[in-house]
Amino acid sequence: MKRKVLVLIFVLSGLTLNQAVLGQGGSIGISPLTFELSGISGDVIENYIKVYNPSSNDIGVKMQVEDIAPTGELGFVTVEPAETETYSLARWIKTEPTEFQLKPQEEKLVKFTLTVPENAEPGGHYGTVLAAARSIAGEGQVGAAIVQRIGALVLLTVPGEMKENLAIKDFAVPKYSEKGPINFAVRLENKGSIHVKPKGAITITNWFGKKVAEISMPEKNVLPNGIRKYDLAWNKKWLWQGKYTATLTGSYGMRNTQLTSAVITFWVFPWKFGLIILAMLILLILIRKRLISAFKVLLIGDKKR
Repeated sequence: MKRKVLVLIFVLSGLTLNQAVLGQGGSIGISPLTFELSGISGDVIENYIKVYNPSSNDIGVKMQVEDIAPTGELGFVTVEPAETETYSLARWIKTEPTEFQLKPQEEKLVKFTLTVPENAEPGGHYGTVLAAARSIAGEGQVGAAIVQRIGALVLLTVPGEMKENLAIKDFAVPKYSEKGPINFAVRLENKGSIHVKPKGAITITNWFGKKVAEISMPEKNVLPNGIRKYDLAWNKKWLWQGKYTATLTGSYGMRNTQLTSAVITFWVFPWKFGLIILAMLILLILIRKRLISAFKVLLIGDKKR
């Protein structure tokens, strides 16, 4: 059985720092969390990762390099050996140093060198540089606490003939809602050989074709052979126009390829509130009829006198 370890980082830039929790209240952090690189065959690319110890314990750190693969639809990846060399990256990366210790509040820059081989296959190659930590046994303590690893994603693009192919796998919304917010689910599938970061939006029109809202999709990487789910919401509470139409459009990749648009319709109407209004209208009509009848009686009565 292949070894799979869930890395608690997302496949996108600009994340807040995740930390692996040590025994006895220790922790370790790394920064940055994502490297998006490009290199041709024969390139040697150097970068640095900051590893730091914000805890009050001494920590031993061992640097490791692994391949990654997408898992689920929320942007998580698993650390596992690549099934083929197509997307593998780990064998191209070396770290320096490979092992060291950090005192409390200490940090260290770790260099990693990525050597792109002469026969590198064009497209995307994916890996992670991991810091595996353990707390060092102090006076009166026995052994060391082995902890979960934390990694920085490395997304490498090798230029050349590659396949960019992103498709809308699903676009859904509740068919009927009494009120907002209205929740949309978008699932995009990457059938290509390179990761892409699509741009997109949902445009909402009312029964008369008038645009009433536009919801932008956050830009997130979608790895090859992966599906990415986007949960979006139209955050308006009261909606009265019944039938609405939502159109999903977008683009992706180096050529700004347009996604094939998807269209869905849905209904929104606060029927409970509508019943109250209807009941009030009926009551007003009945009261009006009684008032008119009473007024006629008064007028007829006056004439008889």
